[in-house]
Amino acid sequence: MEVLSIKNLHKKFGKKLQYAVNNASLNVNKGELLALVGESGSGKTTLLRLVAGFEEADAGQISINSDKVVDDNFSMKPEKRKIGMVFQDYALFPHLTVAENIKFGLSKNQFPNLNDRVREVTDMVGLSSYENRYPHHLSGGQQQRVALARALAPNPGLILLDEPFSNLDAVLKDQVREEVRSIIKKAGATALFVTHDMRDALSSADRIAILKDGKIQQVGTPRELYETPKNLYVASFFGKINAMNATAENGTYKLKAGEIKGAKTDKTGQILIAIRPENIEILTEKQEGTFPAKVVLAQYFGDHQQVHADIGAETHVVIHAHEKILFEKDDNIFLRFNPSKIHILDTCWYPGLVS
Repeated sequence: MEVLSIKNLHKKFGKKLQYAVNNASLNVNKGELLALVGESGSGKTTLLRLVAGFEEADAGQISINSDKVVDDNFSMKPEKRKIGMVFQDYALFPHLTVAENIKFGLSKNQFPNLNDRVREVTDMVGLSSYENRYPHHLSGGQQQRVALARALAPNPGLILLDEPFSNLDAVLKDQVREEVRSIIKKAGATALFVTHDMRDALSSADRIAILKDGKIQQVGTPRELYETPKNLYVASFFGKINAMNATAENGTYKLKAGEIKGAKTDKTGQILIAIRPENIEILTEKQEGTFPAKVVLAQYFGDHQQVHADIGAETHVVIHAHEKILFEKDDNIFLRFNPSKIHILDTCWYPGLVS
């Protein structure tokens, strides 16, 4: 069942030529956590604010629990959309206790005994002994949970979170990400959250939507986006990626530096291929199907080495190698590309690459 449905949504600010949100369509299913991910200016926060009602769309439709909240010439007021909002800075009232912050948005018509509902949600977020404390007496992670409890308290149809982990240090982030996901799942809530950090999305979201220049590039599970990216932008969001121009012919990818055989594709002609560093094997002796290469840079990261190598024809690749075999600059090595792990991307014959 769809809790949120977005269709052909457009938003432009002022006289700018470029849309902040450009023909976006997206669905969020009941009980799902979906992350909106993109670099600064990609449109992810604008899209969230359009769903919340803090911005008005130029065109398109938004429905929440089958109720249309945005349509041509119609925009429902934010307070009537039955959503909960967790802001980037938490927006807690400093002069109110935890219980009073949570109680602030509750209605006696919906919850005749407000104190019972407050106790219910503070138990849910693990703050039952903190009801009488003020926000400045709480850690960043605890403030995050109060903000989440306040958003969940009215039992909204949809929770929106704007950069929920950006104010936390790296150590606390891991803990809070797990807590937030667990709380939302325990509450049976549906959530849409914005982040620029792919680690936030990978560790918290069921599905991820990646945006660039206001357009949704791809939507899928973390595994789908990592293993089958549609284009170079999506692929590069998950870390290092080796992209190379090639010509596909009879199950072979032909590069200027050599050939990769065993490709399972019916594509022919000029294409853009990509392969992750962990799917390239380093050998110390030449074998059939390997590329001779020279180490340009080797970096030790504890659990692996990141090796930058030149395979000729002005083509450079990055490989993740075993940490026990140390490589040095100018070492001669041989590389074997795993053809089953090579992606063919939508962008063909990328002008910034040399094959």
